[in-house]
Amino acid sequence: MMSKKGARLYGRMQHGLEKKAAVVELLHRRRKEIEMCKGKNKTDDGKTMLKAKVDRLKSERREVEKDYAHTGGSMKKKRRIKKK
Repeated sequence: MMSKKGARLYGRMQHGLEKKAAVVELLHRRRKEIEMCKGKNKTDDGKTMLKAKVDRLKSERREVEKDYAHTGGSMKKKRRIKKK
């Protein structure tokens, strides 16, 4: 059994470690992608480097939106209607 303070501190520590590990994994994946296509204009699936990057960023954005959708919020900007 841990005290409430200790449990919260431990939870924050674990959260920080998970965030760091996620960033490291993302950078490793990007580096591998760059090194794999170094010297080539196209990736193995026939896409240009720019198209592969755009696809990767879109998929990462979709993942973030999917995770955020569970909170009940919306990442889309809301347009404000000006009242006269």
